[in-house]
Amino acid sequence: MIKTISHTTVRHTDLDAVQNFFTDFGLVVSHESDNRIYFRGTESRPYIYIAEEAKTSAYVSEAFEVVSREALVSAATRFNLPIEPIDAPGGGEKVTLLDPDENIVELVFGIEEVSPLPLPRNPVQLNVGGQPARLGRFPIFDVGPPPVMRLCHIAHWTPNPERLLQWYIDTLGAYPSDVIVTPDDNLAVAFARFPKGDEYVDHHCVAVTKGPKNGAQHTCFETLDIDAVFMAHRYLANKGHKASWGPLRHALGGAISDYWSDPSGFKVEHVTDGDVLNDEFPTAYSAASEESLMQWSSNPLPDDFL
Repeated sequence: MIKTISHTTVRHTDLDAVQNFFTDFGLVVSHESDNRIYFRGTESRPYIYIAEEAKTSAYVSEAFEVVSREALVSAATRFNLPIEPIDAPGGGEKVTLLDPDENIVELVFGIEEVSPLPLPRNPVQLNVGGQPARLGRFPIFDVGPPPVMRLCHIAHWTPNPERLLQWYIDTLGAYPSDVIVTPDDNLAVAFARFPKGDEYVDHHCVAVTKGPKNGAQHTCFETLDIDAVFMAHRYLANKGHKASWGPLRHALGGAISDYWSDPSGFKVEHVTDGDVLNDEFPTAYSAASEESLMQWSSNPLPDDFL
């Protein structure tokens, strides 16, 4: 039923500060209204992140694109919910669900695409393993915001990760790629993908982690390559933004990541080189430890990260 993750909406008290941060982070403003800023990546979606002005900052919702309008109609029938128009750039239709933690989850279809934005450069080939792929001199990069291509996933805090994971499985057809368990055999963190048989898909579009509250633990965006992750870290640090954790290489999912805090205190992630899996890869289980979260890191796991 699910094609991929589409966008997320988050409330902030200071839209000017949020616009400044996310522009430095690599998102592009595509549309503005009185109380909303729509940000896009380089892909063809008109927006992937909606910042909404409010008196209190809060995570609002996530949206997943379904594979067809028939799938949207089927979901509306299954859950006895209406199909509603989307009041946002690109139009489209949606069915609005609530997960067990009462977070809003939208199923969307028919949002009109826009022209992709050109990437500032090609990904850098690496000379590794004694087999050079990058011939000649290394390119010198311009210093500035990195290219953000798309929204990759949202990781959720939840007091009951088993229940929330099962909801994604039963309701949206998710499949756990990796599950981290505690010494007493309880679920600590789970990463779930939307499988498509033989086709390779992202290691996860959604994650759940046991935490003190409901909502988003972090939101993840894909950038161009390893150099873009590190150049972004340098640029954001020089601009005075608050680093959280990284750069690092995750053990589960394999991605190179770098986490930052936006002006409202929400964590956001740059990522590249993540695993892609198909149905040949069953769920893997790991014991909860620092090693289950990272292969290496440029700084220790912060106490407040999980």
